[in-house]
Amino acid sequence: MPASQTVPKKGDTILVTGASGFIAVHVVDLLLNEGFKVVGTVRREYLVNLFKGKPFTYKIVKDIAEPHAFDEAVKGVQGIAHTASPFHLKADDPEELIKPAVEGTVGVLKSALKNGEGIQRVVVTSSVASIIEPATPPHTFTEKDWNEFSIKEVAEKGAAADGGHKYRASKVLAEKAAWKFLVDNPEVTWGIATVNPPLVFGPILHQVSSPDALNTSVAIFHGITKGSKTEADLPGSLGNWVDVREVAYAHFKALTLPEAGGERFLTSAGGVNAQDFTDFLNTYAPDLPGIPHGAPGAAEEANLPANVIISSGAKAAKVLGVKYRSIQETSKDMYESLKAKGW
Repeated sequence: MPASQTVPKKGDTILVTGASGFIAVHVVDLLLNEGFKVVGTVRREYLVNLFKGKPFTYKIVKDIAEPHAFDEAVKGVQGIAHTASPFHLKADDPEELIKPAVEGTVGVLKSALKNGEGIQRVVVTSSVASIIEPATPPHTFTEKDWNEFSIKEVAEKGAAADGGHKYRASKVLAEKAAWKFLVDNPEVTWGIATVNPPLVFGPILHQVSSPDALNTSVAIFHGITKGSKTEADLPGSLGNWVDVREVAYAHFKALTLPEAGGERFLTSAGGVNAQDFTDFLNTYAPDLPGIPHGAPGAAEEANLPANVIISSGAKAAKVLGVKYRSIQETSKDMYESLKAKGW
């Protein structure tokens, strides 16, 4: 289906759903810095002080799965970044994750079609979970791949399915529902794009009350700074990773680049493991107690394509112009943002 070639421009208003999240706050911040006005949906009054003096307003949406939840929020905007979706691995009933992920995504699209006069582009925050399936390295996944395995696991095992597959099923079903919405509603005039990141690390901008409330990926790094890993845990593959600022940039470009419409964008900087973080910490903060050392070169060896399943970020680099930071730069900025909070 051809995507709309008209896209939001500087001065336009973008709706960011779930605006208080780790990724979403960076998306809001970048859009504001690029000259856009932003409306964020949140569950309660939030972010006012963080973006004080900037063209940021918010609307309360307490439950993204409720019918018509976004009917008012979509009015008067030219673009939507739908970042709101549950992320945890502790759901007993898979529907705890699947229902809000799918209904929230379809709901914002229904609202956009019903009340969103003037909308030109919708970007949905999906995940590498929509793409990757169990595989043996070396193996490279791209935007052409779909995770059918997790859907099958959840359909067959229900509550007994692994928590990771319940989450992954929610992401792939939500993204599939977004693309199906276009097929089912040929009158749609705006283009859709998806951004599919793996583990997202980087500095925290969003309001977090305690380390216990950190998002899952940053919590991994924070745990390592507090001695959660031993020598036996290294190198400790974590999969693939990306800096949160690259994810925000991918959203910005997917919103504003005409040729991004109708495309999926896997944003990935490659493999990462716990050894990458301990190497950084032993160099940058050598006085931290309880940080294991591992073996010289272990991180590099563990991240070789022969030893890790790769999620390719090449398309996002080529089409959107995403430039991936090094794990050292990301670790430094993430560490300093945590340190600034006394954590």
